[in-house]
This record gives sequence, C-alpha cells and structure tokens, in this order.
Amino acid sequence: MYCMDEANSLSNSVTKLAERLGCKWEAIDKARSDAMVARVKLRDLVNNPGDRVLSDGCSVVVFGSVARGEKTSGSDIDWSLLIDGPVDPEHRSVLHLIENGIQDTFKSPDPAGSFGEMVFSHDIIHQIGGQKDTNSNITRRILLLSESCAIGSSEAYDRVLRSVLKRYLEDDVSRTKGSSKRQYNIPRFLLNDVVRYWRTMAVDYAHKRRARAGLGWATRNVKLRFSRKLIFVSGMLTCFSCHLDPMKEDGRNLCGQSEIQLSTVNHLMEYTQMSPLEVLAEALLKYASDETARDAMGAYDEFLGCIDDGGKRKHLDSLDPELSDADPLFQEMRKQSHGFQESLTKLFFDEYDELRVLTRKFGVF
Repeated sequence: MYCMDEANSLSNSVTKLAERLGCKWEAIDKARSDAMVARVKLRDLVNNPGDRVLSDGCSVVVFGSVARGEKTSGSDIDWSLLIDGPVDPEHRSVLHLIENGIQDTFKSPDPAGSFGEMVFSHDIIHQIGGQKDTNSNITRRILLLSESCAIGSSEAYDRVLRSVLKRYLEDDVSRTKGSSKRQYNIPRFLLNDVVRYWRTMAVDYAHKRRARAGLGWATRNVKLRFSRKLIFVSGMLTCFSCHLDPMKEDGRNLCGQSEIQLSTVNHLMEYTQMSPLEVLAEALLKYASDETARDAMGAYDEFLGCIDDGGKRKHLDSLDPELSDADPLFQEMRKQSHGFQESLTKLFFDEYDELRVLTRKFGVF
C-alpha cells in the first residue's frame, strides 16, 4: 500500500492540513521520519539477501507502523514474503536470509502473529469469506490494502493488490447487476470486509487480554482506540470516496460496466498509496471544520508521542488492569481517545451532509 516519498517529511494531505490550521504535530513528523529511516535500512537488506535473488513472483512487504509512517521507539517490523507465482524451493532460503537480517537489525514481529513468513496470493485473493478465511488471512488482506508497502521489487505486490480489488468488485452483486446511474456508488463487498476486520480486531483484543492474563493490555487498549480504529476509519473513507469524488463519478457515468470497474480499481489503487492518517487528513481537509480537524490530529499526535516515549510505553505494558482507573497516564490517554472519537463522530455525522447519509446508510445497517 503506502509508499512514502523519502524526499518529503510529511504526507501531502497532512502537510496541507497543518498549513491550513497553523499547526505542527511533532510526534507525527518524528514518527514518519523514523519510519523512512527504517525503510531505507530494510530496502538495503532486501536488495542484498546473500547470494539469493528474489524472483518476479515475490515481493517483500512490510506492514504496521513502519509501513504507515508511524514508527516509534517500541515498533517491531511486521513483514511477509508475498508470493504470486509458482512455488520455488529457493523461497524458503530467501525467507531465512531476510529473516536473519531483520532480526539482527530490528525488533522481530510477534511470533504468535501473522507475519515473518511466506504468504501466497491465492488465499488472499480467493478465500474472502467462508470457513477458510481465517483471522490471519483477513488480517493480511485488509492490511495489504490499508497499511502495507513493498520493499524493493513491487511487481508481485502491485499485481496482488489489483487482483484483490478486482475480486471485491467482481463479487459485488449491486455492481454487477446495477447500472452506472445508481444513486450510491459504494463498493459494498469491500466495505463489509473492512467493517468485519474492525470487529475482528475488537474481539481479538478481548481474547488476547484473557489469554495473556492482562499482560500488555493497556498498550493494546490504547492502540485499539487510535491506530487500530484509524484503519477502520480510513477503510470506510476509502469506500465512501468512490461516491464522494465528483470527478471520478462523472467519469463513470460515461462508460460501460467493465470500464466502471476498471475506473473504480484505479481509484481505489490511488487510495492504497496513502497511509490511514493521510486518508483521514484528506477527509478532514474536504469535509470538516478547522476545530474538528485540529482536535482529531492533535489527539493522534498525543497518542504517537506517548507510544514513542520509552518510559510511558513500559509503564503501559506493565500496568495492572485493576490499577488503571487511578493511573494518570492511562486516564490521560483515555481522555485523548475520547477527543479523537468525538472528532470522528463529528466528521461522519455532523459536518457534511452526504458523508452523514453514507455513514447512516452503509456504516450502521
């Protein structure tokens, strides 16, 4: 997804919003800069995997905070070797070389997670819904669309991204049987999966809290309120943009069904080149008041500043759930998260009529 221009210190949308508001979000700026440095190191590592060479059917894909430009002091490197082509015994050797290099340089991903391994395109593209669409599979697919970036060769990565989007649109009954003049041009199949992933994250949070006997629950709780919620928000805004962007809509009214699908894929591909925070900033620029935009971005900056502070993060990692109600740091982050939520509520329900209609019609029922 998100491929940052290493010449810029901030994304275009965030920069424009900061300039409009006269704000400087230092934690957001620092997190992006740190992510750029990490990605340069990753690129050098991937481009020199010993005597092994990645084939055209492979891409090394990074996810998480490094991909979305939000790296903090405690960030690990969530990555996968994405394979879109014939199986080759060399894949395992390349995987181990890259894995060893990452372990020597960065914090490794959670061994119980969905990263640090080979991932094949077939399941990501074809196993959408049903019993074979596991938590790991939906996680990889939605994060591929919302917060990922190819390190080095991107041919396989770009191909899989387009195929996933085509699959969502091909199986969208309202699109295949509808017309280009329908009232709402929303990719409902994709939107439903975005909503499903958000609910899956919320359920998994509760599961992990119990499974890990509360260890690290406060950090996960804060992330759920901010960065995890932002994935959901950016996914909804991406789907709604297919209807809200008047220039794209005008183009659709002039072409047939296959051209409509291609136009929508191209439009969605543009959004996969934006980080979740960029997508939010773009919406705040277009649809929100200055006060709402300032509150939303300011709260998120506070979140990144807290997570980047080693002492504060260590405190949250070790916080006993029974002591959270009296803990000043956790209560401050709860307060910031409430401000973030209130700003999002205003954006989706109060400040732009058509966005409110879309949210009520497609985001609620």
